[in-house]
Amino acid sequence: MKLHYFSGRTPLRALVLKREDRRIELHVKPVGEDAWALVALSGPEDGQPERHKCQGPYNSAAQAEAALRGVAGSLLAQSYEPAPDEHVVWTVSAQRHARTIRRGRDANTGVYVFDPDQHEPLW
Repeated sequence: MKLHYFSGRTPLRALVLKREDRRIELHVKPVGEDAWALVALSGPEDGQPERHKCQGPYNSAAQAEAALRGVAGSLLAQSYEPAPDEHVVWTVSAQRHARTIRRGRDANTGVYVFDPDQHEPLW
């Protein structure tokens, strides 16, 4: 069993992983009151991010951090290595992508109640 520096109970809001000349940054970002997102960015070591993936919103920072640890574990299985000495450099891009979750979350707020009397059979 390998132990990695991102294992544990301390808050983890950003993580850098590398494989050859590729870089992946994982960010936990707030996207509203009591809402958090996980943003993953990947690209060349010396360039801008080429791809991104957002997950969330999560109800707490702890849930988003658990998702970050899970994604990091999957990336380790794909030969990515943690880079604890590297600083995150794509923070602005991560925040921009996290805002898309905030906008989507705000647009879908509402109360939905299922009323079985209004159900129409499919046959």
